[in-house]
Amino acid sequence: MTTRRHTTIVLACAALGTSVGSCAKVSRTIPGEVTGAGGSGNDAGPRDAPASVDAGADVQVNHDAGAPEIRVEPDATVTTSTDAACAMQSAVARTSPLDLYMMVDSSGSMTDKTAAGTTKWAAVQSAMGAFFNDPMSAGISVGLQYFPLIQPNVPTTCASNASCGSFGPCDLYRTCFGLTTTQIVLCTANSECKAGESCVQLGQCPLSGGSCAPLGVYCPLGDTCVPYDGYCHGRDRCDVASYAAPAVSFATLPGAAASLTSSLTAHMPDGRTPTGPALSGALQAGQARATAVPDHKVAVVLVTDGLPTECAPLDIPAIAAVAASGAAGTPAVPTFVIGVFGPDEAATARPNLDALAAGGGTGPAVVIDTSQDVTKALQAALNRIRTMAVACSFQIPQPTMGAIDFRKVNVQVSGAGGATSTIGYVNGKASCDATRGGWYYDVDPATGQSPSTIIACDATCAQLRSDASARIDIVLGCQTIVITLDDGIRTGGRAPS
Repeated sequence: MTTRRHTTIVLACAALGTSVGSCAKVSRTIPGEVTGAGGSGNDAGPRDAPASVDAGADVQVNHDAGAPEIRVEPDATVTTSTDAACAMQSAVARTSPLDLYMMVDSSGSMTDKTAAGTTKWAAVQSAMGAFFNDPMSAGISVGLQYFPLIQPNVPTTCASNASCGSFGPCDLYRTCFGLTTTQIVLCTANSECKAGESCVQLGQCPLSGGSCAPLGVYCPLGDTCVPYDGYCHGRDRCDVASYAAPAVSFATLPGAAASLTSSLTAHMPDGRTPTGPALSGALQAGQARATAVPDHKVAVVLVTDGLPTECAPLDIPAIAAVAASGAAGTPAVPTFVIGVFGPDEAATARPNLDALAAGGGTGPAVVIDTSQDVTKALQAALNRIRTMAVACSFQIPQPTMGAIDFRKVNVQVSGAGGATSTIGYVNGKASCDATRGGWYYDVDPATGQSPSTIIACDATCAQLRSDASARIDIVLGCQTIVITLDDGIRTGGRAPS
């Protein structure tokens, strides 16, 4: 949902030879659209620029009740003998351009039916097509890939290792079986079974439905238990590089909608679920994209209908660690997770997918039950991601004159009642205060790089999303207010350099 906010970004441009006494402002407030989560705010009338901060005096700015006061110490770089003051210009605040690398599960189970009678895959195609063509998605760049990617000229099924050739062995499902066995427990050897049980080939009942063991026994309707088809172990690709190469390269909507939709239409479900290398490849592609366009916000969207079944890493904690490495990387690429499961699978799948989303810095996951309208629910999930991915990431406009001093940047928020608070700076995401929040640059200016984006910490981001009418002002030219680790918010901490 789009929320219309009046947002002012105030930039320092040049010294005008006026005496030191205040950060004088020449600004104008321009209505602008900023996507936010939930609710819709009315357009507020034009507002004055935030109250000035004296660059040469000891000034107090009040925070919300209970928070420590903010004290701005005299700026050591400016003295009363320096005949200069910061002059200002204004620009419309804009969220960062959004790029999404969409990794879509196209395993064989995507042919399962939903309550509407269509397949999961048809529902995914419809929802994603609607998202690509939605006017609200205009300007987003999308890259698309599927998993699994399948080796050419390998048989769909197998009955023996010989039929797989170099892509074997032939994986045959096996289960522990004994005289007292009441449930299927997959195994590969007798040692994995309880005393009195053996690891035997798992079968299926052609007429009665369901699994059975041992082969040859009679099923409930009198049909005979026959083996499941085998699957060549190396048929699905497990190499990360394959998944890092998109089926459809990054391109901007709505122009890219036709090629993305065409790719989805041509693709057919097949294979198993190599989630680990698929997510690793997606993050690799996302980080390459973020490096190429540093002023963009890049995220991975993982859409899946099953838990991992093959390829390393295979267990959920290890794959969650892959997602976490992407979220904490440089550049950081978060992972959003959407699951589509049958009613009997959703409860088991949810905590596992939540772990992946939490690792990716976006939790919880969206889990869609196939008894729902899957197309509608999936489209809503994609729309939510479109909003969340950029809601707290703001571009730093370039001044028309002079250069930005990254040691003199502050972020102010004005709420619906007009109260203004200043958010403190922290030195990177790892330094975000869980209670007070804060903000940080996309790159540390101390490294010699020039930041292009201001990012709100999670606690601050949640606060911004909760107030759809809030106005965000990025004020340049006055000493940065820093959140310190000892007793609160002040300029005593390490300011950006």
